[in-house]
Amino acid sequence: MAYQEGDLVLCTVEKIEGTTVFVKLPDNSQGTIVFSEIAPGRIRNIREYVMPNKKIVCKVLRVSSNHMDLSLRRVSAKERTEIMDQFKQEMTSKSALNSILKDKAKEVEDKILQNFSSLSEFFLKARDDEKIVDKYIPKEFVEQLKKITQKRKKGVEIKKVVKMKCLAPDGIKKIKEIFSENDEQIQITYISAGNFQINIKDEDYKKANQKMNDFLAIVEKKGKQNSCEYSIEDK
Repeated sequence: MAYQEGDLVLCTVEKIEGTTVFVKLPDNSQGTIVFSEIAPGRIRNIREYVMPNKKIVCKVLRVSSNHMDLSLRRVSAKERTEIMDQFKQEMTSKSALNSILKDKAKEVEDKILQNFSSLSEFFLKARDDEKIVDKYIPKEFVEQLKKITQKRKKGVEIKKVVKMKCLAPDGIKKIKEIFSENDEQIQITYISAGNFQINIKDEDYKKANQKMNDFLAIVEKKGKQNSCEYSIEDK
């Protein structure tokens, strides 16, 4: 895969040497992140940000013949959430294919990826056009796979836990204002002090994911405007 400056890529941390982090990209090429591109300011404990085998979302800074310079700190919360959600969706699709096809899964996966950018894209298209399943899946497994695509057609729900901490005297009031949202598809549940669960339902995963990313981007922006600390966790 040819990466370009500004691309977002999900990397796996391989090792940390001196002030450089070495990572592996999805196409097995290698990239590096210097400490100044890990996080702004002084880093007291690098393992708070990276450690071997951890998956991190990076932004491509420079590309040479067989190497890439990457940045972790230049990736926004919205970008990180979007890429991680895509990865999880792909792993779910891969797991579904493996559970049905067993030892034939790899052969079918390779065939699918010749014409689709990802397995999750294949499942999305197959949900709306069952003829696609007949084309790529062996006959004896077609009905099982169609059941999965029909389940997905009934709708998806994405959940996130957002942690918000405002140190200002009127911090609680600011947090309530930040989470004021009237969209009926977005359900906000108070868990405990500064912790909120966000639920979004939609028939289409991509639409639900985009709506979640847009909402989290608004929350992050409002949080920064009010000098609040902000983090996201998957539910």
